[in-house]
Amino acid sequence: MSALPGFMELLGLTIERADAEEALVRMDVPAALMSPFGAVHGGFIAALLDTSLGIALQRRLGPADRIATHNLNVTYVAFSREQLLFCRTRRAPPPWSPKPSVRSASAARRGAGTRPQNPLTVPALV
Repeated sequence: MSALPGFMELLGLTIERADAEEALVRMDVPAALMSPFGAVHGGFIAALLDTSLGIALQRRLGPADRIATHNLNVTYVAFSREQLLFCRTRRAPPPWSPKPSVRSASAARRGAGTRPQNPLTVPALV
């Protein structure tokens, strides 16, 4: 596997797991990405979602295929002061299309325990 893109390092993103069915991306949020109010800046949470969706979809495509996000809408229902975030994306193809599609992503904060707390599910229309 080739090295990760530089932006992933800047954002503290690492790929925990990625295969043809699911991707799990971890974000160790650098202090510089925290808002003045002590929460993770929402734009960086959106970048985590977008990156995880792209990784999951790319795993289903051929080497010459390219993807790009044309529209990403995020509705925030809570904020996180945790600096360790995870985003899990799963494949769920629409019944009318044989093409790969990532339909949702879930992001979760993880505290001191081993289970994600307050998971957020994000519908993705692809």
